[in-house]
Amino acid sequence: MRSHIAVMALVALLAATAIAVPPVNGGFGCFGPTVGLVNFDGLNTAMAQVSGQKLTSPQWGFGGAGYALIDRVVIGGSGWGGSQTVGSDPLRATVEISGGEFDIGYQVFSVKHLIVAPMLGIGGSGYSIELEELSSTPSFWELLLHPGRTSKVSFSSLTLTPQLMVTVPISFVGLELRGGYAYTPMNPEWKLWNGGKLPTGPTIAKGMPFVTLNVIFGGFEGGTNKRRGRK
Repeated sequence: MRSHIAVMALVALLAATAIAVPPVNGGFGCFGPTVGLVNFDGLNTAMAQVSGQKLTSPQWGFGGAGYALIDRVVIGGSGWGGSQTVGSDPLRATVEISGGEFDIGYQVFSVKHLIVAPMLGIGGSGYSIELEELSSTPSFWELLLHPGRTSKVSFSSLTLTPQLMVTVPISFVGLELRGGYAYTPMNPEWKLWNGGKLPTGPTIAKGMPFVTLNVIFGGFEGGTNKRRGRK
């Protein structure tokens, strides 16, 4: 919650200090690693009762995005995903977190080699958890008699993502740094792999601070003031 408030305060401060410089126009695509600070306490409490293993935070992932810059408006979309596997006899768990969103923002600072824009992402994100029994290696006939050694549950929900995008264009390439807070306002409704509902599931934190660093490819123009000649 504190991280959420800090991000919103930073966005408001940048919007209030926008400078009168022509905006940068153009468009670009990007890709790179993402790291999220995920609160796995609910999952770890449940897993500790069986295997004693714990998921670790931060959660690393990889993603991409694409944006168009029109006047001062920034519009586009982004997505990412990451997973980690923990466990030993008798249980192994693989947890995957992924999401995708539509992003819109506004350039509050724009010069030739630096663009700063607060953004709001609206989309969805979700968790999937695959549980695999490791007590023994079964034969095909044993699976026919006792199927279900691997189970998978998941949920997806609306996600709101206030974030700050800092882009450094250098010719047709450059770097982009984005940081924000992915907030899921609704309680998760866990489902089985075949679509059936799971009455109870592990507790999941509603928010996740994250940072992503991307390599960008695109075209840009503007962002500099033209000097006026003397009369």
